[in-house]
Amino acid sequence: MKSTLNILNKIIDAVGYICMIALLLMILNVFLDVFIRYVVFGIMQKFQLIDALDWWQENLSWLGGIGMQELEWHWFSVMFMLGLGYTLRDNAHVRVDVLYDNFSRKTQACINIFGALVFAIPFSCLVVYFGIEFFMEAWETNENLGDPGSLPRIWPAKLLVPVSFGFLVLSAIAVILQEAIVLAEYREEAH
Repeated sequence: MKSTLNILNKIIDAVGYICMIALLLMILNVFLDVFIRYVVFGIMQKFQLIDALDWWQENLSWLGGIGMQELEWHWFSVMFMLGLGYTLRDNAHVRVDVLYDNFSRKTQACINIFGALVFAIPFSCLVVYFGIEFFMEAWETNENLGDPGSLPRIWPAKLLVPVSFGFLVLSAIAVILQEAIVLAEYREEAH
């Protein structure tokens, strides 16, 4: 059980690093978007570089425009959606701490196992099941937002739905294993 938990924790930690990289890329993306829109375009307009501005709009319209803004929410989606499982494993999600903190560690372990088995895993499996169809429809139709200068495809963001909730199932299993180890230690102490 501990070796399985170690493998799951390594996977969860790797996804945590992906979330961190997505956050850094989102910050860089926002910086570039603002810099290009207000500094680069401002210089082009101030010095009336109409040819350069026309060339930019024709060849790089997504850079400093709608495409960059869409890319921001793509990075945010990666960070937030994949962070769900990482947060669950690290016991950092929202709960009614007023009650939970006053319980014994054994009771907390039972609550965590119950919550993972009854709520997290079934709900996540439903989202994965319906999320696959959600993604496949976008993939098969090459769905995009249709705005001028927008990103050409939206399926990567929709792929995050089943992937992130599949990852949440793995994280819930890791929680169950961790809490089962805690309960096993209590049983050993009792004997």
